[in-house]
Amino acid sequence: MAEYAKPHLTHQQQLAQLVDRGLSCHDEAAAIELLKTVGYYRLSAYIYPFRELLPSGSDRHSSGPRRSDSIRDGISFEHIEALWRFDRKLRLVCLDAIETVETGLRSRLAYVLGLRDHLGHVHRESLDADACSRPVGPGGRHRDQDAFEHWLTKYEALEYEARNEDYVVHHKRKYDGHMPIWIAVEFFDFGALSRLFALLNKHDQNAIAKDVGVRGGPLLAAWLRDVNYVRNLCAHHSRFWNRQPTYKPGKFNPAQVGSALVHAAQMEPRHKIYVHLAVLGYLVRGLDPRQNWPLTLRTLIKKFPSVPDISPERDMGFPRGWSDLPLWTMKSP
Repeated sequence: MAEYAKPHLTHQQQLAQLVDRGLSCHDEAAAIELLKTVGYYRLSAYIYPFRELLPSGSDRHSSGPRRSDSIRDGISFEHIEALWRFDRKLRLVCLDAIETVETGLRSRLAYVLGLRDHLGHVHRESLDADACSRPVGPGGRHRDQDAFEHWLTKYEALEYEARNEDYVVHHKRKYDGHMPIWIAVEFFDFGALSRLFALLNKHDQNAIAKDVGVRGGPLLAAWLRDVNYVRNLCAHHSRFWNRQPTYKPGKFNPAQVGSALVHAAQMEPRHKIYVHLAVLGYLVRGLDPRQNWPLTLRTLIKKFPSVPDISPERDMGFPRGWSDLPLWTMKSP
């Protein structure tokens, strides 16, 4: 394995290297400011699609196409900045939608599980036996725990982190210290919500799913895992616009959803982010029909930057004619 030997470059040297590789630049001062603000390595992810492809078979260690350092003609630093700024807006818009999903899911999960058992989140018998007994996995520090024990470890850590919150302090002073689900959900992160939903009694899962327009709790459980993945990407400011997600949404039966999402049930490709965005838009409408988030996303995507040879259809998986689909055109009541 070779030792890393690339030298440290000043911002001026970084820009000079990009220009030498073929990236045109019309405002050197603005380009250097962006390099200072964003960083060379992060911006490189937005340059990568414009690097020239190497001949097939030039790298026997790679299973996919490889790219040279040379950047295609006609690509400027301004194109790269516009793409980066678009991606930043896309992440912020998605986080807005995820807030609606998270808040709505908290409310519904607390209501449905609380009806069964106000401490159902810490009582194995109030959850699904098969889901709770599922092994966590072969490796890691939780390898000897089943899914319920793993969840309980997570829950106890979240409760400890929230120990100084006023509502937690008040409850523990006045009552026996055990947090009913409608209080506990307030210190859950999205990962905890999706993990607990996956452990729910199937009747409870289905009741929540039905309330948001999904026929089948397991489908909603899978979507929540996917939304949590998108949430982590956006919250950590990762490149998102043309990402090939680690978690690809599975195909589903069109009869499981309302008409607005039927087009995404079996569509291809699923290795790009369109289906994730469509599911997110559908969940927002189901959880809060007053929200116009799908129209907000539609407006943003319609403003996709004018950069040669890339588009939402080609690089993000948007289907032809997507902007006329009911999901993206319906206004809230």
